[in-house]
Amino acid sequence: MARTRRKSVLPATVSRPALLVGGSDAEFRRLIHDLIAYGHRLDACRDAFAAIAGISGVQYEILMLVSRAERLSIGEVAARLHRSGAFITIEANKLAARGILDKASDPDDGRRVLLKCTPRGHALLERMAPYQRRVNDVLFEHLDARGFRQLRLLARELLASGDRAVAMLEFMLHEAKTSEAWRRSA
Repeated sequence: MARTRRKSVLPATVSRPALLVGGSDAEFRRLIHDLIAYGHRLDACRDAFAAIAGISGVQYEILMLVSRAERLSIGEVAARLHRSGAFITIEANKLAARGILDKASDPDDGRRVLLKCTPRGHALLERMAPYQRRVNDVLFEHLDARGFRQLRLLARELLASGDRAVAMLEFMLHEAKTSEAWRRSA
């Protein structure tokens, strides 16, 4: 005999009316899962591009960012990639050791280290470009020019909101740990 499953009512995970459809957060949850899944696809593509280049995924991100600028400081790269300066320094050193990036002191501020793509790095990018074009065209095949502009703006705004949400979570986690420790000591 088949069991009937009782549907439990879970609390909504959002409260903003714009994110609720018919009073339910189900569509919001689907969006979150789709965004996470798409992020995994982007990671997989980044890692495959990196494998083609013979470097790590984060090294690929650094190379792509530095190659599109005249010179970027370690701090600027870290900020744009949302990573620590120490981590970027370690990975940039690996790329410099392979002759892909050049590191130099900033002539205006000797404390800053500037990164620049070398001719070897540019040659690597030339070899990768056909793969990147084919894959990126498929990744974003559903966007027209207007949709692309909107997505860029929305992604920038969501990233800023994401930074604030992570900071809030860090505070809430600290608060929860403090409350738990206080309860245990009482």
